[in-house]
Amino acid sequence: MFERTVDVTRLDGFVRYTRGIVRARLLLVAVFMGLLAVFTPLKMALFGVIELIIYGALFLATRVALRDPDPVLAFRRLRWRSIILVFLLSANACVLAVKIRMLGEPIMRVEAALLATSVLLFGALRVHTSRVSYLTAVGPPVVTLLWIAFDRHTPLLANHYAAAMLLFIAAVLTATWRQQATDRALAQAFRDLARKNADLTEAIAEAKAASRAKSDLLAVASHEIRTPLNAVLGFAHALRRDTFLTPTQADLAQGVLEGGAQLTRLLDTVLDLTKVQAGQAALTLAPVDLRRLVRTVVRVWSAHAQAVGVLLSFEDADPDLAFGLLADEAKLEQTLVNLVSNGLKASPSGGAVVVRLAGMVKDQRLTALVEVRDAGALVPPEDRALMFDAFDQTERGRSLGGSGLGLSICAANLALMGGEIGVDDIPEGDAQPAKSAKRGAVFWFAFEADVLAAPAADAAAEARVATPLRVLAAEDNPANRRVLAALLAASPIDLVFAEDGAQALDAWRAEAFDLVLMDVNMPVLDGVAALAKIRELETSEPRPRTPVWMLTANVFDDDVARYRADGADGVLRKPIDTVALFALLAEVAAGKTKAEVEDERRVTA
Repeated sequence: MFERTVDVTRLDGFVRYTRGIVRARLLLVAVFMGLLAVFTPLKMALFGVIELIIYGALFLATRVALRDPDPVLAFRRLRWRSIILVFLLSANACVLAVKIRMLGEPIMRVEAALLATSVLLFGALRVHTSRVSYLTAVGPPVVTLLWIAFDRHTPLLANHYAAAMLLFIAAVLTATWRQQATDRALAQAFRDLARKNADLTEAIAEAKAASRAKSDLLAVASHEIRTPLNAVLGFAHALRRDTFLTPTQADLAQGVLEGGAQLTRLLDTVLDLTKVQAGQAALTLAPVDLRRLVRTVVRVWSAHAQAVGVLLSFEDADPDLAFGLLADEAKLEQTLVNLVSNGLKASPSGGAVVVRLAGMVKDQRLTALVEVRDAGALVPPEDRALMFDAFDQTERGRSLGGSGLGLSICAANLALMGGEIGVDDIPEGDAQPAKSAKRGAVFWFAFEADVLAAPAADAAAEARVATPLRVLAAEDNPANRRVLAALLAASPIDLVFAEDGAQALDAWRAEAFDLVLMDVNMPVLDGVAALAKIRELETSEPRPRTPVWMLTANVFDDDVARYRADGADGVLRKPIDTVALFALLAEVAAGKTKAEVEDERRVTA
């Protein structure tokens, strides 16, 4: 079993195989030497000693080969040395068989034949990498057996012993010749497999490098996009809280926030594509007002629809039904945005796209149906299943210039939700604009979810900070510093800025702070290194632990896990979620108030 599993086409495999032969046969040769010493003249035992010496030389040849710096040349040398040594082993044993035969006793003929037969089987059944190896191994025992079997004084037809020996030799050679051919084919197969394994290993390494490059690109893109987006949304939040805004201005500020929120969720979805490709995508469930989500998408895309000459509208089929549910808002929004975008591209100028929302509640489960009706080309029945496959080649897909990835992602989203997605013709009789020559198509998706109370209309309501706080913000980007200053201006917060990790560390050592907001990518000393130094100094001085939250655009899951492992109390993502920011500030303020009350009680006591 061991010999069959070794690749004898490689130096290490051939060495293991050769050493296996030596170890397996040393004991047999030693026993054989003992028998020769007991039952034959002493000079006959010398052949056993020679056999042991040759086996020792074979083992020594493997050690020499392993020390050779050139494995290819070492393999060739070892192969030829093993051929010569195996030939000597075979020839030595065959000479011994001849000597035994010449002792003259009839039984000795049988014993000599048994010894030569053993040598023949040993040589023939050995793994051979060439015909030369096979012929040199079986040649001496074949000649010896023929010499033992034939008797010049007995005619061949009357020599049944010789005839049987001929048949035996022919059978062994026929079977083992085929085996040695199989050995060579197996050796070639081993070489091909090794070559393919090497190619596969190289391909895997290249794929991993490409995956790392893709992850690095997504990380860089995430950071570079989130940084200016943080400024846009931060200033919009600060502007919306201005009580001097006119209703029109407040509405415009709200539009900026809604569009920015959609862009943020879209960015999160792009980062989540790696999980989709790896089969690790999962739902992030949270309370969602589906009606408000649909209206927001229609509102954000209305300007684009107007620019291309298409009327985009919302139809509420069940206005009395509440659409508060537990679902993944980002995936719902992504699906709806893809369908609306495709509908606008498919509809000609003067056409219309209608987003229709309908639903039904049963046993605290809401079944929601969202339709996007366009004025584009009809989708033939045979193409409808292909629309949601990646890189579809339907006529409508080619005409829109799409790759089909958007609809395939929509299908994947609905599969995660346990819902359905499809496309049909718009029913006869539905109203269409006069300029629309075709009825168009209706793309729809439906799913079930638990009924919940809808989130509050003001989704950006922030918690109130009741206690004055000292906050250190390490941020190298001037726009982001202005955003934080604008957001916290109306709160009782003494905000101190540091432009890099080294300045943040110096400020923290100079005075006490209730909270540190730490960016990650900064010059001089990055945020992670500054965090590590703060935790180290808190232990060595000692000093009370300061809550440190990372405020960063690097938001991959492994990054967040690394920050927490390095000592961060939490992570705030850019663009800044003002609700989360003020919730953190309120929590820190409440903790500070509680600590002050406890200190007063201890002093009083």
